[in-house]
Amino acid sequence: MISVKKIIIYLSNYFYTRKETALKELSDVDYYDSFIKGRKDCEIKETYIRAWEAKNFEIYNYWKRANYFWAFQVASFAGYFSVYGSKYFKENTEVLYCLICIGFITGIAWSLINKGSKAWQRNWESHVVMLEDWVTGPLYKTVSVSNTFSVSKINEIVSHFISVVWIILGIKYFTNYITFEIVDGSKINLTVILSSVFVIYFTGAMFFGYGRGRFGKRKSVFFTHNNK
Repeated sequence: MISVKKIIIYLSNYFYTRKETALKELSDVDYYDSFIKGRKDCEIKETYIRAWEAKNFEIYNYWKRANYFWAFQVASFAGYFSVYGSKYFKENTEVLYCLICIGFITGIAWSLINKGSKAWQRNWESHVVMLEDWVTGPLYKTVSVSNTFSVSKINEIVSHFISVVWIILGIKYFTNYITFEIVDGSKINLTVILSSVFVIYFTGAMFFGYGRGRFGKRKSVFFTHNNK
């Protein structure tokens, strides 16, 4: 049976972890020794092709994820305005706040996933840049423009903006519908309190805890069928 202590430890580690990365930096010489030195041209080309395919795969997934979160945002805004315009709204204002929480969490997740996807895309782009001199020549790193707009960065800015909009709507909600003064007949809105606590908790988990990829030491465990 799981003890309360184990649950508390799990929840705290999920929210915040001090786990350090186990990665070490490679110099250009180290990279050359790992992927170029002593290898046949066909082997270098195969590595280059795999890096190029992985880069394209990450770009494809980047925009696929963007569409996924756009759908969440459209649904959240549609729900927000639908509830706000409902004749039953003032009897159940906490429903509006729950929608704000959903919109904010998915907006923050969108922003962070954009950063994560871009990091993996750059990872494979770096491999392409390092390997291409031995395969195609400096094709990828030779460009025809010196300054332009970044499609992925603009998408990232939009995701930040959407998150800020939800923050503003949250402030508006507290300003209009939540009182911090104890008056006769007033009572604590448990739905709003719990929603706020969970938003803070899961936002913290994305930034400081489980949501961070720290590349720590990992032990691989496998299982097989016992047919005997």
